[in-house]
Amino acid sequence: QYSIFELLVFGTISFGVFAIAHSLLPFIKPDIYKESNWTIYSQILFYVIISLVIATCNGLYINFRNQLDFSWSNYWLIITQTFAVAVLPITLSVLLSYYLIYKKIAEQSGLIKGNIDRLETTQEQQYTIQSKIKNETFLIDEMTFLFAKSSGNYIEVFTTNSSPKIFRLALSDLDEQLTTNHFMMRCHRSYIVNTKHIIDVTGNAQGLKLWFKNQDTQVPVSRKYLDKVKATFVGS
Repeated sequence: QYSIFELLVFGTISFGVFAIAHSLLPFIKPDIYKESNWTIYSQILFYVIISLVIATCNGLYINFRNQLDFSWSNYWLIITQTFAVAVLPITLSVLLSYYLIYKKIAEQSGLIKGNIDRLETTQEQQYTIQSKIKNETFLIDEMTFLFAKSSGNYIEVFTTNSSPKIFRLALSDLDEQLTTNHFMMRCHRSYIVNTKHIIDVTGNAQGLKLWFKNQDTQVPVSRKYLDKVKATFVGS
């Protein structure tokens, strides 16, 4: 059983560890607090590490105050007590983060879904794409192209009128060759889509899912590209 003074010290140590962590982490990893990088796993891992640091600091304080030698059993006890206190706020914090991100993406999904049929009508264009194999080219037709999926140094091209075809080309190279087209865009590190052929949009806290006619594959939209995809349908 701890005295009120010791509990205050524990609280001060906990606050200090959190404050230092939140101050230093942006210098170590500048994009750590970007919403596009958030996952349940990363937030839980962050809090687990912080809790272990807090438990260690509290254990050192107890040993110093009571002139005790290090003991694994005492260390395990303070870790258990720290996590017993931390589990509720950690759970609530993760659930709150998930809810806020889910709510935002659900709103974006609704906006996009409501504007799927309102894309600007333009004449479909065709693009001759150069692969990494010498003298090999293939055609991307805006009328039939659905999406391209990255597979290492290759891409798999899905269309409305044929089975998927594989070409030796990085997705970034295809993206560069389609850069002038407003409707074909990167939506994920592994996908480029033709937004003219999207028939439905669903979403959760991990991002949106795009649906295409007669395709079982749900194409993900990572949070990094969410605003770009949304701007195509509803403006920026």
